Amino acid sequence: MITILENTLRDGSYVIDFQFDRQQTANITKELFDLGLKHIEVGHGLGLGAWNKTHFGLSKEDDVTYVRAAREAAPEADIAVFFIPGIGTEEDINKAIEAGVSFLRVGTNIDTYKKAEYFAAYAKKKGIRVAINLMKSYGVKSYEFTKIAREIDKWQTADVIYLVDSAGCMLPNEVFEYITRTKEQIATHLGFHGHNNMSLAVANSLQAIYGGATYIDTCFRGLGRSAGNAQTEIIVYLLQKMGMTSVSAEIYKFYDFANEFIVPLMPRSQGLTDEEIHIGISRFHTSYMPMVNKVVKQYKVNKKEMIKQVSDINCINPSEDLFMEVASEIKRHEYQ
Repeated sequence: MITILENTLRDGSYVIDFQFDRQQTANITKELFDLGLKHIEVGHGLGLGAWNKTHFGLSKEDDVTYVRAAREAAPEADIAVFFIPGIGTEEDINKAIEAGVSFLRVGTNIDTYKKAEYFAAYAKKKGIRVAINLMKSYGVKSYEFTKIAREIDKWQTADVIYLVDSAGCMLPNEVFEYITRTKEQIATHLGFHGHNNMSLAVANSLQAIYGGATYIDTCFRGLGRSAGNAQTEIIVYLLQKMGMTSVSAEIYKFYDFANEFIVPLMPRSQGLTDEEIHIGISRFHTSYMPMVNKVVKQYKVNKKEMIKQVSDINCINPSEDLFMEVASEIKRHEYQ
């Protein structure tokens, strides 16, 4: 059976500027659990410790409030939180565990995965389950991803290792290759977290499952950062057809839930904008958009062209200097 980790209350928070309140968190958690979705992630989009940092975007509530609201609403649920080393601390983990967290997902860029080792071990010693999310996994080749996953597997601290398509740029055959190649060489469960910039999040999730992944992240109505995530309603329906989920509620109940609790929160109707599509094409992570906007304003160059050229050079961790260098080169060509 496939474990669906429902991300609406975490990844979906980006879309509403991290303004889920305590009551919404409790209501949505209870409804999700009643629908049969037992694994639920909550909190600020950037994870533990981000809630009160202005430059990330202040959330409506603090970490503990989100966790407690979810735990009280669904005492038997598997409540998860996200954690990025450098944003969150050991103390943030301790507070989350005391509030009722049972699953910590440690996220790092694929090229800095070793930052996860200490915190994964720390959380494991505290007695909770741990996942390691290798953000921007597409920044390395499949054999490199497998090599990294093998090393993490040897740490013996992770229950799940996630392939993460942060920019929604991967093709189904690529997802299948990354997962199958890795599945053959590690004992740890594999998961997939996909964004929808190329309208492939659902297709990629299915290919991850075909390849051997057993954890899949979803959001209702696809509500999530940038172009959103694999849509919960669709994934559940497909897994029901395939006989690969224990979730038995009829799809109509999912529609009703989405229309009552999620749709009113959405700032726009579904459908991908040209910018969201181009983000997928460029393998660009939207966390760098403020930097892009700053450089575009300074150099007055084509935004999409600059994004593509920068990401072709470094799609994992581009610097402001790189953006400025590329913008300057674009500007120079304009005058030739």
